Amino acid sequence: IMRIGASCLMVGLLAVVLAPRLNASANSFVLYFTHNLAATGTSPDTTEMEQALIDLLDSAQVSVDAAIYGFNRASIRDALLAAHQRGVAVRIVTDDEARYSSSTYVPYYAALAAAGISIVDDSRPGSLMHNKFFIIDGTVVWTGSANMTDGDFTLNHNNTAVFTSPALAGLYTTEFEQMFVDHRFSTAKLPQTIHTITDDGVQIELYFSPKNNAGDAMLEEVAAATDTIYFSIYFLTDDHLRDALIARAADGVVVRGVWDRLGASNAYSDDEALCQVGMPIKFENLPGLMHNKYMVIDPNGPDPRVITGSMNWSAAGDESNDENLLILHSAAEAQAYYQSFMEIYNALPAETSCNPDPGSEYWLYVPFVIR
Repeated sequence: IMRIGASCLMVGLLAVVLAPRLNASANSFVLYFTHNLAATGTSPDTTEMEQALIDLLDSAQVSVDAAIYGFNRASIRDALLAAHQRGVAVRIVTDDEARYSSSTYVPYYAALAAAGISIVDDSRPGSLMHNKFFIIDGTVVWTGSANMTDGDFTLNHNNTAVFTSPALAGLYTTEFEQMFVDHRFSTAKLPQTIHTITDDGVQIELYFSPKNNAGDAMLEEVAAATDTIYFSIYFLTDDHLRDALIARAADGVVVRGVWDRLGASNAYSDDEALCQVGMPIKFENLPGLMHNKYMVIDPNGPDPRVITGSMNWSAAGDESNDENLLILHSAAEAQAYYQSFMEIYNALPAETSCNPDPGSEYWLYVPFVIR
């Protein structure tokens, strides 16, 4: 990374090739990013992110618990059916509208049900079961922003993580069973009381909407930012978050964003307010959606951290939908997300920004990989 200011010059180089995968914490978890900048449409070709999930489903010996929203990827359907056929206990929770009302998704859910796989939906109008996570054999968790769709794997821009952590899997299982066993969704759920674990020295915070105050946890992290905030988002309509970002920028924190063009067109989107105070925000002009929901805070500071998960930054995401939000306190993970952000940010032309980067300071991007 090269940062050139009006009165100082600071140079740091961080290796050579951006990889879609990052090994960290003694291989206890692995990150995946879609690399769809050149995509012009969906593809049947299997992506690395997708293959990671297929491999997990193929390796399942005892159980697969899955919280799925969008679902039309044949490879995932087939892997779930294969697991069921070899005797693995497969349980699914989903959104009622996705299961019964989407002409695209209905056949895929129907195929699972026809094979005898148990599916429980939220049966709640006005809120979504919007999670995208899998728990394999009570030990491994696959989670992130990607739906099980052709678009999210091969056209849209997403991030996911695979955690090998029985402790984290236990928290996800508790949440899953509230929905699958107790039929508690949205505001009917009970709040979880444990939110933080440590995995091989990495502190992981986990919050489930709408009962765990995920939005408040995010606001606390933004308020504690000391240097930089980078975000990639589909929907940002939470005015509390808008105000928190504006406040940090006013205090000298550098805030940059990449926003989905469709999400920004929402009548309640907060992009105009951030642009008005001079933040360099770019609006993607790509064929796919900017479907990420992540924020990287102080990647080069004393407490580098990443906020990610399924939750859009909206009142619905925080107060009514079933979602999960992770906060990873890790320099390696923060650097990986920062590099993924910069890959997209630098690929978007200057005219997609509502504000140019300040003339006295700019960044030269050097892709890298941490292993």
